[in-house]
Amino acid sequence: MRTIFLLDIDCFFASVEMALHPELRGKPLCVGGRRGDRGIVACPNYEARAYGVRTAMPVRTAERLLPADAVFLRGNHRLYGEYSDRVMGLLEEFTPDIEQVSIDEAYMDVTGCLHLWRDAEQMALAMKERIRTACAFTVSIGIASNKLCAKIAAGLRKPDGLVVVPAGAERDFLTPLPVGAVPGIGGKTEGRLNARGIVTVSDLLASPGERETSIGRYLAAVIEGRHETIMHVDRVEQSISRDTTFAEDTADAATIAATLYALIERCCKTLRKRQQQASTVTVKVRSADFVTIQKQVSLHLPMAYEEEFFRVALPLLTSLLPADQKIRLVGIKASHLSPVEGAGSQMALGVATSEKLGVLHRQLDALQEKHGEKCIHWGIIHAVGRWREKGPQR
Repeated sequence: MRTIFLLDIDCFFASVEMALHPELRGKPLCVGGRRGDRGIVACPNYEARAYGVRTAMPVRTAERLLPADAVFLRGNHRLYGEYSDRVMGLLEEFTPDIEQVSIDEAYMDVTGCLHLWRDAEQMALAMKERIRTACAFTVSIGIASNKLCAKIAAGLRKPDGLVVVPAGAERDFLTPLPVGAVPGIGGKTEGRLNARGIVTVSDLLASPGERETSIGRYLAAVIEGRHETIMHVDRVEQSISRDTTFAEDTADAATIAATLYALIERCCKTLRKRQQQASTVTVKVRSADFVTIQKQVSLHLPMAYEEEFFRVALPLLTSLLPADQKIRLVGIKASHLSPVEGAGSQMALGVATSEKLGVLHRQLDALQEKHGEKCIHWGIIHAVGRWREKGPQR
C-alpha cells in the first residue's frame, strides 16, 4: 500500500504578494488586475473570498463586492514561478518522487521515506513548517493511499489544512461526499446529476449508468482497492498559454496583431527557458459580447522562436477577427511540447537560420533578464506603446 501526499499552496499568487509585502495581510487582496481593469481575478486571498470574490470573477465585479481598502494587483508570473520552484525544491528534501501538476500543486509518493518519520502526519507537519519558515506562507496537504483521495482531502480544510484518509477507509471517506467534490465533475455536470437525484458519490455508484462512465469506474476502483496510483515524476507540461484583456474593446487589427506578438514573445521565452519547443499553435479571441472562438494548426516541425510563431499565428488571427466587431481578449497557446535536442534542432526556418535565431534570442533573453523586459523589445510591439507598461492581465 502506497502513501501519497497532495500538497496545495494556499491562495498561491496572493500568498506570495503577502509574503513580500506583510502590510497586505489582513486586507482583502485580488491578484489579476488593478481597479478599473477589464480582466479577471486570478487569485483572491481568503479575506476577499469572505466577501464572495472567486477566481475568474471579473475585476470590476470584485470591486463592487469589496470594501474601499481592498487591494488589487496585476501580479508577476515570473516571480510566482520562482516561488513555485523554491517550494518544489523544498519538497525534494523529503522525497525524490514528486509529480508537479500545476504551479501550486504537487503529488508526492512518500512510501519509501516514511521509515524516517513516526508516521505520515508527522512528515506532513514537518513539510508544512519547512515551507512556512522558508517562504512565509501556508500549504494544505491531503494524505491517502491514492491520488484521488489525497487531492480531495487537501481541499477540505484550507487554509493550512491537513487531512489523512487511512488506508482501507476510502469508501467511508468518498461515498458521503457531494459529486461536485470529485475532480473532473464540474458545475454543469453536477447540476445535471443533481437533477436526476444523484447528489453524493454513493448515489453515483448506485446508478448503473453512471457507474459505467469513466469517472464511475475510477471511483469504484478506488473504493474497492483496485486502483494503483501511478506517479508521473518526469511529467512534462503539455502547453503554455498567454492571453490579455484589452483596456478597451478594439477592432484595430494592427493593435490586436501587435498584442498577439507580445504574447507570443512571452510564450516563446518560457519555451526557451525550459528548453522546449511546440508542435501546435492555437490563437484565441473573445468578442465584446463574450463569445470565445479559437483555431489551431499543427506544425511540420516544432518551434520556439517568435518569428516562426507569428508567421503561423497571424493567418489564424485574421480568420478569427469578426467583421465590424470589436474584441476584448486575444490569446496564444503553444502545445504538444517536446525537449529541444541540441542547438541545431531542426526548426521551421532551417538549421542555419535557426542557429542564428538561437544566438540572437539568447542574447535578447539575457539582456531582458538582467535589465528588465522594458530595456529592449521588438519593433512591432512598439505599435501598442503602453501595452508593456500596463502589462497583460494574466
